[in-house]
Amino acid sequence: MERADSSHEAAATPFRVLIIDDDETITALARLSLAKNGLDVKTANLAEEGLELTRSYAPDLVVCDVVMPDLLGWEVVRRIREFSDVPVLMLSGRDSDVDKVRGLDLGADDYLTKPFTFLEFEARVRALLRRVERDSGRQPTQES
Repeated sequence: MERADSSHEAAATPFRVLIIDDDETITALARLSLAKNGLDVKTANLAEEGLELTRSYAPDLVVCDVVMPDLLGWEVVRRIREFSDVPVLMLSGRDSDVDKVRGLDLGADDYLTKPFTFLEFEARVRALLRRVERDSGRQPTQES
């Protein structure tokens, strides 16, 4: 999936996705899963690094784990919401309704529980990026 560039050439550029998760297996598989679909993917294994990349990389979507070694994902989402309205997909092994509601109430746009299939993960990412396309007024560059 690509997005229209705002430059005068209107070249299509890939959507940028940031994955914040301390599980290197998850980040590697998620990166491969999204990159094969033409997305530009960066990863962070610490929450603070993810917050810095959210500011500097300006992703179109952030995927964030809840349980991180330096900050909980709840705090990451709260801090992101202080400076950005980028869509956030929470990933977590915490699957109680209370945890899901907490994540959504703190500003996450979606919540996916572990273990998950990459088929569902990719579909949720596509759905959130369709909203980014629609809300920004960009024209879709390929079928979702």
